[in-house]
Amino acid sequence: MGLEMGDLPVRIRRVVYYALSPTEQKVWAKTVSHSLPNLFMRAMRALPSMTPGFLMTVWCVIWGEATFKRVHRKDPKLYENDT
Repeated sequence: MGLEMGDLPVRIRRVVYYALSPTEQKVWAKTVSHSLPNLFMRAMRALPSMTPGFLMTVWCVIWGEATFKRVHRKDPKLYENDT
């Protein structure tokens, strides 16, 4: 046949492929200097919209637990005549 992998008649021009081996990548590069400040800034940006829902949830949990304890208390008047 005469056609081998390097001698095929099809030519692709102006297309460049780049690849980087996974063993050559720096996994923790810029974690402390870039990722943590970015996380802090995103949290500060989202805080104003999250605060009302968070506070309402905390208030509901505290109110619900107090109401549960109040409703399930024993009434001392029911046990005055027990001997």
